[in-house]
Amino acid sequence: MSNRHSGGTFAEAGRWCAVASELPCSVIIMVFIGHLLGQTWWGAQGAMTGAMIGAIVGLLLGMYSVYITIQYYDKLEQERPVMRPYRPPQEEIDEDVEFPDYTKRTE
Repeated sequence: MSNRHSGGTFAEAGRWCAVASELPCSVIIMVFIGHLLGQTWWGAQGAMTGAMIGAIVGLLLGMYSVYITIQYYDKLEQERPVMRPYRPPQEEIDEDVEFPDYTKRTE
């Protein structure tokens, strides 16, 4: 990840919410698929085994998916141009400024 802080926006929060939801969604989907396949092929005992295998496969696939997504977001952030804060030239900083005297009123 880059060391730059780009500020918190809703778009970035949405990205990280998507990343955070990838792993649990992957595990839940694979547990369900493993349960269905195990029950279809081996009955009630196979349903439990299929769900456990599905959970492990879902965990591995979810971790890989999170890794790939974070790499993609990091690459996007590195390619984004960095806005540097404005710094005036030294001559402008050293310039002696004279402010008008508003305490004197002209009539």
